[in-house]
Amino acid sequence: MGTINRLPEAVRNTVRSGTVLFDLTRVVEELVFNSVDAGATKVFVYVGVCNCYVKVVDDGSGISRDGLVLLGERHATSKLGHLADMDDATGIGTFGFRGEALASISDVSLLEIITKAHGRPNGYRKVMKGSKCLYLGIDDERKDVGTTVVSRDLFYNQPVRRKYMQSSPKKVLHSVKKCVLRIALVHPKVSFKFIDMESEDELLCTCSSSSPLALLISSFGIEDFSFLDEVNANDGALEISGYISSPYDSISVKAFQYVYINSRYVCKGPIHKLLNHLAASFDCSDSWKANNGFLKGKRSKSQACPAYLLNLRCPHSLYDLTFDPLKTHVVFKDWEPVLAFIERAIRSAWMKKIAH
Repeated sequence: MGTINRLPEAVRNTVRSGTVLFDLTRVVEELVFNSVDAGATKVFVYVGVCNCYVKVVDDGSGISRDGLVLLGERHATSKLGHLADMDDATGIGTFGFRGEALASISDVSLLEIITKAHGRPNGYRKVMKGSKCLYLGIDDERKDVGTTVVSRDLFYNQPVRRKYMQSSPKKVLHSVKKCVLRIALVHPKVSFKFIDMESEDELLCTCSSSSPLALLISSFGIEDFSFLDEVNANDGALEISGYISSPYDSISVKAFQYVYINSRYVCKGPIHKLLNHLAASFDCSDSWKANNGFLKGKRSKSQACPAYLLNLRCPHSLYDLTFDPLKTHVVFKDWEPVLAFIERAIRSAWMKKIAH
């Protein structure tokens, strides 16, 4: 993990605020993202809904004392230094880069960070509330390299939101499980564990693997993956990888339809519509027709839907995710070249399957 620094003023004025913590799931998501960004191979999530408690433990790179001093201040981050990095496809290989998440969490809870960096004799502990540091000092509770982040008394200053959260603990736990699963699917080499502290139930447990197929078995009960075609294509700044079902093997139920932009899950939009229409147009053909553009018009409810797990990598400057609080709605500056590239990649994958 890089050194934590304050973003230059020019960068602060340009990057858009993107951290809105409206529920417990969002808090978990931001903390897990930090763990993945720190190079963790194991991430454990503990949640107590009724106690308004969240803890995330990882074996990532840890944080030095100097970094911990700045940690939690707004626009203090190790993930972005210059605006030029946003235009480089490899410039930002992280989930967050604005330096806002921990500051936002400390605004609505008592935040504690216990960390130990590689090669450092001591671990350190920092306690924050309201973006202010209450304590910073040596703490040897952590023996191994990594970081533990604890959020206590979450939404203490937002009683309506807190009451709503506590009124439906099962719903909150299900939402957190879905969130962690989405991250796990695109980071199969990382082991994840999610535990409900109040019942002590283990709600999700994944093992490190070279591909997400093993996780699909445990999560969706799919044991035969012969209907999935591998997708791997690149065209300059755009790159796509993952799996999609063959049109003639499409299943009647949408078992899984996951699309990611730079490993961040995005909700249904133009990309999902394109993929569903491509499958529908193939199903309606007697033979393969390499046409340009996807089928227009409504699909029949009886038509099968493709299953897919796809990750599109591209420069962050090409799109924005901050138009909604969930940051799952993506808007590209120019959709046409993006959709055309995805269509070519999917058609190519299907053609390879047909050729065999």
